[in-house]
Amino acid sequence: MPQYKLHYFNLHGMGELPRMIFHYAGVPFEDVRFEPSEWPQLKANMPFGQVPVLELDGKLLSQSYAIARYIARQHGLAGQGDWEQAQVDMYADCIKDFMINGRPVHDEQDPEKQKVLMTKFASEKLIPHMAVLEAQLAKNGGVLVGKGVTWADIACYAFFNHATVKHPDILKDSPNMAALVSQIGSNDNIKKYLETRPAYH
Repeated sequence: MPQYKLHYFNLHGMGELPRMIFHYAGVPFEDVRFEPSEWPQLKANMPFGQVPVLELDGKLLSQSYAIARYIARQHGLAGQGDWEQAQVDMYADCIKDFMINGRPVHDEQDPEKQKVLMTKFASEKLIPHMAVLEAQLAKNGGVLVGKGVTWADIACYAFFNHATVKHPDILKDSPNMAALVSQIGSNDNIKKYLETRPAYH
């Protein structure tokens, strides 16, 4: 049986999606977490000098979405056939765009400036892209691709479950996405993970 280790900071960020895919699939792995103060001593050992990094039987794989895609393909969460897998990648990359373009909103500490940034992010990225996701979920029976949950659906959950902490109304006009987030969140493995997930500052 493969011996998986996932190396990332003790926070959500880019490491949370691979963690959630592991947990949703019920696949054992070592969740290697560290604090920012420990990073300088670890950085030189990581490909590209960044994390997350998946360690598999001594081999290292970097880049969060490469890791997520690999785990999903190994455990039946990447879609059936090349076309479905490409669609899954497309929708997952849409969520990655949300993460990248929403980062300034997340990092801004001034409430008034954060509102301005959130309005810009919503109008330019979130609202138009969510319309596409909503339509696809409605058309495809509640999941994004195929007949079952894929890592693109889990990516939606990982992003919006975190985003709703600061922005509880972010899905108020997206009932299909809200239903998908609820569906993934009701998975027993995900619930257990959230109950036992380490706190971070």
